[in-house]
Amino acid sequence: MLRLSALLPALLLACGAAAQAGTWVALDQGDCPGPQVIGSAGELPDPDLCTPAFAGKTALCFTQVCYPGCQYIDVPTTQCRGGAEMANVYTCVAETPTRP
Repeated sequence: MLRLSALLPALLLACGAAAQAGTWVALDQGDCPGPQVIGSAGELPDPDLCTPAFAGKTALCFTQVCYPGCQYIDVPTTQCRGGAEMANVYTCVAETPTRP
């Protein structure tokens, strides 16, 4: 049997991580060759994937395909150069959590 006291730290960690999410900012169209970390479905980047650890990194969202989706690339957006694909390029801007 799982006790609530064992779940509390995990719940607090999950809530804290969500509160620290940043914002994806659209830049232009292009490509950014590099290691793909994860992917998601849809035409826009997943807000939950813009974390302080991913700040300044890149999301490529392909919207001109039958099944739109985004790739999250472990390359700073400022270092993206070239590539053969055409996608909407986003960068993760981490937001500092505000205190009440």
